[in-house]
Amino acid sequence: MPDQSRDEILIAAESDGLLSPEIPFGILCRAAGYIPGDMTPVALDHLAAAASAASLQSVSQLALAEMLERLGPAPRNADLAEGLAAGLPQDLLEEALRLPGGILRTADALRAAAVDTPAPPPAVFAARPLDIALEPSLLAALKEGGEIYFLQDALPAGDAPARLVDLSQAVSPDGFQDGFLVSAIETAAAGMKDGVFLLSGLGAAVMALGLDYASDAGIAAGAALSALVRSAATGTAFSAAHSRALNIEPRKTGSKRACRVLILPVSDPMLALPDCDSDGAAPVRAVLTYGDDAPSLSRAARIGLASRSPESLPLVLDRIANSGVQDLESSLGRERLRDRGFTEAALDRVSRALGEGLPLNAAFSRWVLGDEIISHDLKLTPENFDADGRGVLSAMGFSRADIARAEAAIDGAGEAIAARALVECGFIVDISPDDEIRFAAACNKALGGGVVVSVGARAGLDMAEAAIADGLSAHLVGHRTPPPDEVRDRMEHILVLAEELAEEAHTPMASPEFVEPRFAARTRLPDRRKGYIQKATVGGHKVYLHTGEFDDGNLGEIFLDMHKEGAAFRSLMNNFAIATSIGLQYGVPLEEYVDAFVFTRFEPAGQVTGNDRITRATSILDYIFRELAVSYLGRDDLAEVDVTHDGLGRGAGDATREPAEFTEEAAQIISRGFSRGHLPDNIVILDKRRAEKQAEAELDAETEELESPAYLEQGCESCGSFTVFAISDEGDTACDTCGEEGRVSK
Repeated sequence: MPDQSRDEILIAAESDGLLSPEIPFGILCRAAGYIPGDMTPVALDHLAAAASAASLQSVSQLALAEMLERLGPAPRNADLAEGLAAGLPQDLLEEALRLPGGILRTADALRAAAVDTPAPPPAVFAARPLDIALEPSLLAALKEGGEIYFLQDALPAGDAPARLVDLSQAVSPDGFQDGFLVSAIETAAAGMKDGVFLLSGLGAAVMALGLDYASDAGIAAGAALSALVRSAATGTAFSAAHSRALNIEPRKTGSKRACRVLILPVSDPMLALPDCDSDGAAPVRAVLTYGDDAPSLSRAARIGLASRSPESLPLVLDRIANSGVQDLESSLGRERLRDRGFTEAALDRVSRALGEGLPLNAAFSRWVLGDEIISHDLKLTPENFDADGRGVLSAMGFSRADIARAEAAIDGAGEAIAARALVECGFIVDISPDDEIRFAAACNKALGGGVVVSVGARAGLDMAEAAIADGLSAHLVGHRTPPPDEVRDRMEHILVLAEELAEEAHTPMASPEFVEPRFAARTRLPDRRKGYIQKATVGGHKVYLHTGEFDDGNLGEIFLDMHKEGAAFRSLMNNFAIATSIGLQYGVPLEEYVDAFVFTRFEPAGQVTGNDRITRATSILDYIFRELAVSYLGRDDLAEVDVTHDGLGRGAGDATREPAEFTEEAAQIISRGFSRGHLPDNIVILDKRRAEKQAEAELDAETEELESPAYLEQGCESCGSFTVFAISDEGDTACDTCGEEGRVSK
């Protein structure tokens, strides 16, 4: 095959998302190159200690960075002495004073090191029946966040060239494109000596073929797809049994290649195949996808439904698009809402919000209904319902029981409608762990080994044991557990005591007297407010951040919208945003939220796309508060990319001009967060010109006041006008109207 033709095939396969670019295997799999050993209590203890040490290192680096930041850019010797007394290490302080940039640069370096703290290497053991005596040590290691592989055979080395294959992209509305798949694999394998192909999207591919993941036909199709890729990559034969499962022609043996085909969990699948609907041999977990406007079926579900029941596809898509109307009708009833004052315009807005995946309290909030509907139609005060729509429903006569039933009816309604529609068309969407093992075992047999099943630690060890018994490898992912209740209670007590001691140390002795408690007052945001909307994805999960600002440009509220998530998680994030907004309006500094939530670690996490200053995040909360810190606090130490926000030109980015400081006058018309605290270079606030105009007006008024004569009380004897003024100290007068001169009579 000519080189140009090979390049064209690879370019087409990569642009279609069928093949990823060539990536070192070690980046895709953290267990690359490890030789399986025997699981012992000592090895598990080492894993738990390494995971705990990595977490402790990250926490200690952040704590030291915070201590240095409190000292400021140019601390006095007395301040440094207080820092040493508070526990700041002497060696660290000496190094900070010696390095260029001083204290704050050292703090920035510590924060960067905390973000980049590597996770401990995984423990790799030989796959064999688990020893009951070792289960307590195994569970303890997983609770500390350890990562464990039980492998049947050793994996390739970390520097081996590898490509991911999304098999679902080989299935189009026109059917299975086996020729394109085989050509792409053969072309890629020819340029990869000892290369590795990792299969993803098997579950989505089976659904796109119109088959059930757990059915005999679906399992046979998954095994046949695996065997077809192995045949193209290694030159082995493609049997007649597998060809019948896919309804394609068998393949004879070709030129032998030393490539391997594996199915295993990838460390960061978004890095290579961001649009893949399923990972490895796992089934499709969500058949509903949320776009910018409305939810719809995933690509695999649409193609599969069109193949299996084409007449049902338009009906299903229409039901999903109108899911908000159905949710509203089934939960509260449109007639009941009309009787209580909700207009058609209000109901349409709520239905559209529910269809986009918002929970009930957000769909009935002020920011969906609008101030005009709340004040004019419902006769309520909009400021009382900033974010929680439950208050609107309660004020309009719905009981707590009504609202609770409505939330239960709407919770996960979109996913339920999509799943129910697929079930009505003959699909099986309820997949058990046993079904996953059966599917993976069939693929493992077709590949001759190399299939690793990923098991969450919270699911227990039963699935891992069943996978090992069926000849599969297993991957257990641990999650660091939060501190127990007794530790949290003790820490709260310690913090209260510390605050009391600090107050006693800084409060002069005085006679005891009763002090009336003072309560913070809530500062309401203006009805018409500024802010910005930031759309991004964190680990493949779409996040919309909305902000609202006070008149002075400071942050006063946030709203979080997440799509393609369960209703419980969306509701939790929405109510977290409400709690944060209320705290900001009661005077809680944004710095306190930033210090509390940056670098928190939980899923979803990983690569961030759509944000020009943040490229990776350890959690959704880490991303949100790093974005707010960069935009409203000028915390560039929490950003990874230095990008200016100039308008017509690059400004500071190309060293042509310094960015103008944000002024109080600018805060009246421009969002401080959107401009990240600096004026874009295509906006000029004409403070000087306005000041000059005001000065000229004041000068004219003074001049006019000086030029106007002081008129006397008597009128002019000649013309009768009361414009007579004195022209000498001897009593001589003149009329400003007719010019007649005279003398004041005494």
